[in-house]
Amino acid sequence: MQVVFSIINTLCVVFGVLAFFILAFGKRHIFSFRILAVTLLVEILWSFISLLLSNHLFEKFPHLYRLFAPTIYLLGPSFYLFFRTLFYNETKFRKWDWLHALPFLLHTIELMPFYLSPVSEKLVEISKIDWNTMSQLIESKEGLLVAIWHSRLKGLSIFIYTILSLQIYIKFKNISFDSVIEKNKSILKFAYLFLIIISLSQLGLLIPMFSLFFFPLAPIFPFYALQFSNTIILTFLIVYLFFNPSILYGLDFNNIGMGKTMESLEEDLRLNEAKLRAYLVSETEMLVFVNQEFKIMQFNHLAEKTIRHSFMRQIQIGEDYRTYLHEKREQKFITYFTAALKGEHSSYEIELSFNGHDLKRWHKIDFIPVYSDTNEITGITISTIDIHAAKEIESKNKKYAKQIEEISWRETNLLRAPITNLMGITKLLNKSEADVSIDEKKALLLLIEREVERLDVQIKEIVDTSSNNK
Repeated sequence: MQVVFSIINTLCVVFGVLAFFILAFGKRHIFSFRILAVTLLVEILWSFISLLLSNHLFEKFPHLYRLFAPTIYLLGPSFYLFFRTLFYNETKFRKWDWLHALPFLLHTIELMPFYLSPVSEKLVEISKIDWNTMSQLIESKEGLLVAIWHSRLKGLSIFIYTILSLQIYIKFKNISFDSVIEKNKSILKFAYLFLIIISLSQLGLLIPMFSLFFFPLAPIFPFYALQFSNTIILTFLIVYLFFNPSILYGLDFNNIGMGKTMESLEEDLRLNEAKLRAYLVSETEMLVFVNQEFKIMQFNHLAEKTIRHSFMRQIQIGEDYRTYLHEKREQKFITYFTAALKGEHSSYEIELSFNGHDLKRWHKIDFIPVYSDTNEITGITISTIDIHAAKEIESKNKKYAKQIEEISWRETNLLRAPITNLMGITKLLNKSEADVSIDEKKALLLLIEREVERLDVQIKEIVDTSSNNK
């Protein structure tokens, strides 16, 4: 078994170092994956130490003994910060994030005397290690505390940060739109599997690590448990990253990046809320959002004002909208409402009085289907616009058109007759006295007078018709 672990750890260290440099220094990577590189580095260092321990190589490299012990305190904070910066779309650390590294810094400081001690002292301590039980590893002092207490604190730290990471992931899933999850499914799948692996590895550590709090246990068991847990996490990271180069190299981060995670979603919601508020305060359009059961879910100020004026009552969310329809309107309303529930955006114009008693006015009523994020119809927005003024203008335009048509007919049929007669009489008057006698000319002048009077009557009728249609 130890040989198998050694081979796996060797491969993990080699490929892990390569993955670390790609994640840490790749130009296309987002901030959260650079933090993931820290997690990967801690796992690599522990695998390297495990190789030295299992193959009894510390006697050859005494300066490395306990050198990386404080780094385990960075494991929990690093993967927690990875999930937080990923789901919150953060591009830098927060003001107090340095506190997560405080246990690491304190443990490093308390080990400084040991790090600076002569090689001979380190070799003496290494020589005391029982390689079968590893008892010296947890019984010797690591600064102010015995090593066993640091093992307990490290295990507890990783466990707590695992719970915090799970909470962030669950919160993100609960508040995110389905479209956001679908758009970012490749990264979310990686984050989900990474959390599962971390959680399972923590379950494997619980018994051997926390048993140290209550009763003595051979140190070899927690050692192998931690080694096994580390190997699982590191193997998963390396295998998944190399088999998914879009994540390892950041090839799709411009498209995959969590630009619509929690904070940006909240910003979008604020903008949408502002737009909705502007839409609902319209003073020209009465808006009521009704669900599929005709229950009123939302309404704007104009709808509240109109219903209060017409029905002497306050509109309430949850009321049946049909209670505001009198019998003559209801059947037509239900027909158009049912069509809208099938996805049809329909409208009609009607002259109505909302309560059946006030003067009727023309209104245009729109039925607009409202869709959920999953493209399902959740209700209908009923938009009512007063178009009475427009209808009056339309009616006047029709009257003007009819008036022009009548004037055109009078000009064609009534005015031209007197004018034609006058033109004929004028030609006769222009003839010589030999052709037209004086008596005949007098008769023609009487005809001219009669035709002018006739023409005057027609002109007055046209003027009167025009005045009456204004």
